[in-house]
Amino acid sequence: MRATDSTVSQGSPLLAAPHRTLFFTGLMSLLAASTWWGLHLVARSTGTPVFALALQPAPIWAHAYLMLFAVFPAMFFGFLFTVFPRWMNGPLVTRAEYVATASLFATGTLLWLAGTFAGTALLLLACLATGAGLLFGTVSLFRVLLAAPQVVSHAVIVLIGLCVQCVALAGFAYGLAESNDFALHFAVRGSLWGGLLPVFFAVCHRMVPFFSQGAIPGYVPWRPTWVLVAVVGLAYLRLLLGTAGALAALPFVDAAVFVLTAWCALRWTSLHARGNPLLWTLYAGFAWLPIALLLQTFRDGAFALTGAWALGRAPIHALGMGFFGGMLVAMVTRVTMGHSGRPLRMDRITLACFVALQLGAASRVLSEVVTAPAAVQWFLLGSVALWLGAVAVWVGRVGGIYLAPRIDGKPG
Repeated sequence: MRATDSTVSQGSPLLAAPHRTLFFTGLMSLLAASTWWGLHLVARSTGTPVFALALQPAPIWAHAYLMLFAVFPAMFFGFLFTVFPRWMNGPLVTRAEYVATASLFATGTLLWLAGTFAGTALLLLACLATGAGLLFGTVSLFRVLLAAPQVVSHAVIVLIGLCVQCVALAGFAYGLAESNDFALHFAVRGSLWGGLLPVFFAVCHRMVPFFSQGAIPGYVPWRPTWVLVAVVGLAYLRLLLGTAGALAALPFVDAAVFVLTAWCALRWTSLHARGNPLLWTLYAGFAWLPIALLLQTFRDGAFALTGAWALGRAPIHALGMGFFGGMLVAMVTRVTMGHSGRPLRMDRITLACFVALQLGAASRVLSEVVTAPAAVQWFLLGSVALWLGAVAVWVGRVGGIYLAPRIDGKPG
């Protein structure tokens, strides 16, 4: 522990460390966003509650904003503010920096939820608050990198992804102000392929082998830099090709990223993790990435051959719910246990939440694949119930940990 670590041990436990403050903020946003979206989907099927139907902007954009710009980035910073200094032996993120970042993200989420019912002015204020939080957090990480005695490739990739995320959010705000669905569409694509995916993959590339090495005797970590650069580079190439309208080239890029990520999944997974849910849930969550890319390959390939889009939004939900959501539960639970003085174990309730979330993701993907209207509705509502139930229980399970001191009496 460095001397400056003691500065975070004073006052409220929630503010004692960046992961506490940002994880709690992200979890509250996740629960609110999931509940809000669940009510809307139920209202679309049943007509009740009526207030959940009258949304601004179109529900697809409102939902995308909450998950892509409010929930996932807040959780990112809880993790990154903790590991960035450790990756490079750099200075700690200050309390003022992480509290300000969390406050701006929380404000953005609240304004957005209110604005979906009240109108565009609040929605734009939400974009401003969330954008300020994203920018402030990114600048804080740049400060750590510039002052660090060494620089690692994962940190560079993460910062590039966060910068793209800032640009995507600016584009989303523009599309919102101008009622421009074209701008909103490309802002969402930019966030998914240029912002979130590179950050998630960089963290997985560094941490999944690291956690495995610490838990499995004899495990040899495999994380060549060329794989990191290739996957992220291909993600950006895909984004550029899609933006330029070169859609016929997308299946080849999709297939290449699928092969690389499937290879990572195979190389990182160890059968010796069978009795360690805290570890094998990381493998299961990551497995959704090649699945999502395989689905995307079929979707883009079908369009190149026939001119018709296949599989609907199945690839995006495999990516968002399966990969992003699964890794979120697995990684945050792992970090929370380790940084609260608790044993590095996942209890049965948290494991059940993870499994329910995976089933919810599978159900959502199936709702885009089946054609019978009744089956679509049941799979869709089933995914909502599974996701919301898993999120609610998981948030209640880990959220309280951030409000209490470490059980071992140590600071942080």
